[in-house]
Amino acid sequence: MLKTFFPLIALTLVAQAPTPTPPSPMSPKPFAMPGKAAAMAPEPPESEVIAYLGKKKITYGDFTKWLKVMAGPRAEMVRKNPANRAQVQKQYLELQILAAKGRKDKLQTTPEFKTLLAALEQQCYARVLMDEDRPGSPTQKLKAKAENPTEEEVRAYFTANSERYATQEKFTARHILVSLKGMPGGKGLTEEEAMARLGKIQEELKAGKKLEDLAKEFSDDPGSKDKGGLYTDVPYGRFAKEFEEAVRKQEIGQVGEPVKTTFGYHLIQVVARHPKEPADFEKVKDTVRKQMIPERQEKLKQEVMDQAKKDVGYREVSGLPDSPEKPLATPKAP
Repeated sequence: MLKTFFPLIALTLVAQAPTPTPPSPMSPKPFAMPGKAAAMAPEPPESEVIAYLGKKKITYGDFTKWLKVMAGPRAEMVRKNPANRAQVQKQYLELQILAAKGRKDKLQTTPEFKTLLAALEQQCYARVLMDEDRPGSPTQKLKAKAENPTEEEVRAYFTANSERYATQEKFTARHILVSLKGMPGGKGLTEEEAMARLGKIQEELKAGKKLEDLAKEFSDDPGSKDKGGLYTDVPYGRFAKEFEEAVRKQEIGQVGEPVKTTFGYHLIQVVARHPKEPADFEKVKDTVRKQMIPERQEKLKQEVMDQAKKDVGYREVSGLPDSPEKPLATPKAP
């Protein structure tokens, strides 16, 4: 039962608004799932008794202390949701019952209990050591340092990753797409039919009609048809190679000759070409600061682990690739 019980607690703590399930006919009255009235009930005072284990009182304050340990920052979220709070409180009380039953049956003397307790003890040491809320903990210092880089550190990160923040080379263009049979989104036009349609569109352009208006009538591109074939500020690399090659070569404002891609034929009118520009540090430094924090956290965590290894005299002898020590030699058979 323990193998499934504890994961259920964890899942409940993560949930924000679980759907209540009907109570089991075998459930004692104190553990019945909350109804509408219970879901609207205010949070009780810390001193309120919520159950008894023999003569021992279990208060709401006992539950909230346990909840803070189990849920951490999410504890407040659970407490503010009456339905969720009631469900987690029910599981907490069930845990108290099982623990009391285990003590009564002297499970603490069994090898299984001692092995599990030893493993949990290691987790407790690690958790308390790395608790961000514990004054002077390495993680508290790490968190403060990671989230507050100096101006020089932000600028250094920006310089090392300048390409990430540069304004990419872009273009703005209109086009009309005439799809071919068998191509993505094609409407079944044969090559001959497509050339006839292109010829008709070109005649309309020569007669003075705008590509913008003709795109709404003739284009097979659903992404731009209603916008008069317009695509604005498109970074190079998003469209078909043949399409972008034409955008680079054509005169701005002129409608070029038909360009064939895997989607069909395009009549393209380049509206503007925007060159690549380096980023202004002052304009992006707040974004840089936010983006560098996760990397700083990982780096500083590793520094904490490296220092911990030195403090406890840790040596790796397994022969792993990052092992600081050579694996122990295996004696040769006589």
